[in-house]
Amino acid sequence: MQRFKCCLGFVLLLGSIGACSSTEAVPFELTVSPEFVHGLVPGAPVIVVATITDEAATDQPAIITATAEGASVAVEPATIQSGEVAEIVINAEPTADDRPITIEVTATRGKELKSASWQTTVFAVEDDRGPYARELLALFTAWLADNEPDLGITPTTEFSGAMTSPELLVVSHYAFVSDEWELRLSWHIMVPPDDWSEITLRARDELLPTVAYRMASQRAALVGDLVIEQVDIQSPGAR
Repeated sequence: MQRFKCCLGFVLLLGSIGACSSTEAVPFELTVSPEFVHGLVPGAPVIVVATITDEAATDQPAIITATAEGASVAVEPATIQSGEVAEIVINAEPTADDRPITIEVTATRGKELKSASWQTTVFAVEDDRGPYARELLALFTAWLADNEPDLGITPTTEFSGAMTSPELLVVSHYAFVSDEWELRLSWHIMVPPDDWSEITLRARDELLPTVAYRMASQRAALVGDLVIEQVDIQSPGAR
């Protein structure tokens, strides 16, 4: 499937628009992830994930659409049924100044419509984190190949990468996507022993990440002392 400044505020609106009679489509709920979008960087796509839950049994799909002024938006797949997920890829256009942006995701089935929206900011910055993020990714993928082979992630797995949460300080963030996985990488900009790094993994047919791993020390790992262990997922709802 192919799919601030410190923390920015956001608004999440989830509601039903319009009425539906007993002869119309089965009502449903729309759920979206992440809960927060901590800024966008032009040319660095961010993935938002949506799913629906039906109130009664039906084989009718819902149509998923999305808008974001000043950004390109792609939805895959465009229709889903209860329990399935759609990925919405938002790629902000170049901007000379930091500017606000609203992202809205809508699910429609017959006259039943549900929507969710976020307010965030597009930051006119360049990606200065990619090369180092790739170094850390290589350490994690090598470890996963040896220790978690069932995931199917190895150093040769092809990942595209994008900078996320551009204005968050102290902890840097990057996102990598393969055919099967969305991998969220973060690293603490501190000296040992507090220079940890962490990844969360979301299968691309799932709404939320299901597993996370932490590297004890970046500096130690880069000189050959690699210590990684599985950890609880602390905050799956942010980008």
